[in-house]
Amino acid sequence: MFRRLLPLLLLAAAVSAQEPAMNSGLRDETFTYTGPDEPVIWRAFETGEPADAVHVVDEATLEAAHGKVDWTDGWQLRHPGWTPALLNAVGKPPDLTLDPQMTDPCDIHLGLRSVNPTMTFGIKLSSEPEFTLITAPAATATHHFDFEFHWKAEAPMAGEKIVIHALGKPVYLQYLKFVPIRSVKQTARVPAERMTVLNEAGRHFAFPGICERADGELLVVCREGDAHVCPMGRIVLTRSRDGGKTWSPREVVRDSPSDERDPAILSLPDGTLVVSCNTWDSWRGSPYLRQKYPDQTATMEKDGWGKYSGCWLLISTDDGKTWSEARMAPTFSPHGPVPGLDGALYWVGLEGRDGLSVVAIHRTADLGKTWTRFSEVAYSRAYAEPMDFEWWDEPNLIFLPGGRAICTIRVDVDGFVRQAYSADGGKTWGWPRKLKAWGYPQQLCRLSDGRLGMAYGYRRPPFGVRACTSADEGRTWDLDHEVVLRAEGGGGDLGYPYSIQLRDGRVMTVYYYNHQGGDCYLEAVAYRP
Repeated sequence: MFRRLLPLLLLAAAVSAQEPAMNSGLRDETFTYTGPDEPVIWRAFETGEPADAVHVVDEATLEAAHGKVDWTDGWQLRHPGWTPALLNAVGKPPDLTLDPQMTDPCDIHLGLRSVNPTMTFGIKLSSEPEFTLITAPAATATHHFDFEFHWKAEAPMAGEKIVIHALGKPVYLQYLKFVPIRSVKQTARVPAERMTVLNEAGRHFAFPGICERADGELLVVCREGDAHVCPMGRIVLTRSRDGGKTWSPREVVRDSPSDERDPAILSLPDGTLVVSCNTWDSWRGSPYLRQKYPDQTATMEKDGWGKYSGCWLLISTDDGKTWSEARMAPTFSPHGPVPGLDGALYWVGLEGRDGLSVVAIHRTADLGKTWTRFSEVAYSRAYAEPMDFEWWDEPNLIFLPGGRAICTIRVDVDGFVRQAYSADGGKTWGWPRKLKAWGYPQQLCRLSDGRLGMAYGYRRPPFGVRACTSADEGRTWDLDHEVVLRAEGGGGDLGYPYSIQLRDGRVMTVYYYNHQGGDCYLEAVAYRP
């Protein structure tokens, strides 16, 4: 079955750099790293073995015969107008072996079509003992659709072939896409200066949020713990009055007996501060961690696992000196709620329904005292292992002038951002589409010139954080001018960037980061995209 692989290859070297241009706070830098290269689309199904099992069928002849063929138990290859190649099974054909002649390790994607009845087949590398079963999402008799499935991550391809096994059902395979993992050079814009926000030996700082007060003071919140998963997580806040050059000692916002995580912070027009976070017993499922933290585990076993869990808002009306009791929210996503055009707060997150994972928006007009379910964006199958399908996670929401709205969604199975669009203020949504931008989770920021910014963690070589902009409200994203905020991380425990536009026009992005063998810490950059 499909399983995700976390690449361990790191950035090799930064080999050239140029001075910042036009005081943008950015400079050009060329990197050499081991990572994904240009994809190869492979459709040469007619070369499959055994050769006498592949029947190339003329589309006009097939239509004239109403789909009937004068042979049984074979592989049918035709070329309909909507795709250059379409491989299907008739009867019970022998296993078909394909030789793409790839030698580099590759990510492998399958170009498929969902039909009615449901398409199912088996596929494996020639060295593997078992087939992976691929089943398409359900289509209807009148609505078929194309999709791409991420089958393998960094599969070693030297000497390998692809074997396809029919199961007496439609196959509808359009292509194999191979993304070689090679030494690659990339020239990108990088920040000229980076500012450390929180960094302390033995501490794990992660999941930051940032806001700017009316007087220019910057506030950053984050989770502080012993490690990525542990019961010691708490929400802390730090301040800067000099544009991020120096930061105050951290203040504790929330610290329950369980693990606080994923905070964000808003500064409302009247000066009210809103911090969002969630609490859950992250270490409960690990026997090792339960033994490592016996006192915390004993407290939870006494009080009851789940007692402190939930999604929360905390309110301060005195510049963060004191905070309200936590107010429970019905949903959660790590970048928190966003202000709507009507002044209310809207929080997009996940909820379960009938075995589905639903992306839904909830609204509060009284700072979390009461909530209403506002709308539903999309749904997918609920999370399960192995994760071999599009499972929505960690959505982010932004409202645009004129009643439009955008929701982006993390999808781990292939890493590409999904984006849904609303033309009526978020009440109804089009189905999410896959962007060319790769990275997760992502966060959206509207700039004063009308453009949108999107920042995202880059959890493959070269591990880091990236950002791009859109000049047409998210219809297209300018990846040709992608900003590489970081590109030499020691692994995938990084990212969760949050961007705001400062009053001086610069964009400030805060994120968490790690070097190989080092602790996770918070960093910020300011630049003009």
